[in-house]
Amino acid sequence: MIQQTRAYSTAALGLAIAQARRAAGLTVDQAAERSGISRRHLLDLEHGKKKPLITTLADVADGLGIPLGLLAERGWIAVEPPQLP
Repeated sequence: MIQQTRAYSTAALGLAIAQARRAAGLTVDQAAERSGISRRHLLDLEHGKKKPLITTLADVADGLGIPLGLLAERGWIAVEPPQLP
């Protein structure tokens, strides 16, 4: 039996950031300003193009009004380890 493991996904984290931003009713510009980062940086995070430093992720979570742990947890996805011959 193969056990699943977890891997960090910038795409999953980006989706979580975008969903949280929309749920807060914020535009990209508003969320970026509240988070203290540039619009481009926030868009790169939302599109999974960058893996944020924990301090940046904390700033984004604070700007969106959600707990850091909730946002960070959503960046993990279940994966199956490769099968060996």
